[in-house]
Amino acid sequence: MMEWFANEVSHLEWSKPRKLPEWATNIFSTSMIAAGNVQKEEELVQIYELAMRTLDEYIETVSEIRGTPGDYTEQQNYYAINQKQNPHTPRVMASLGLDEEDVRVFIQDCLFPEIR
Repeated sequence: MMEWFANEVSHLEWSKPRKLPEWATNIFSTSMIAAGNVQKEEELVQIYELAMRTLDEYIETVSEIRGTPGDYTEQQNYYAINQKQNPHTPRVMASLGLDEEDVRVFIQDCLFPEIR
């Protein structure tokens, strides 16, 4: 699935190239796309069409995936710890008028919980 996605995004061009911060490069593949403050309709169409193709591919492929069950606690916690470093999430929530402490608790305990 990751190879399929990398192939899907390899031809896309964005009007605003984005350099990812360290927290993001720690957890996202080089094929990850970031879309924020999209101003051009053609970019919005690209994003929408990619999302729909990706969802279709996931639904078709997920039932074929077989793996060995395992303990992914370490990987989940690594992801959560790095996601919590994203400064955009609390900023967006605060811009919606949410209480700063409520936002902190939501991000720490609900959105990106760590497994203990």
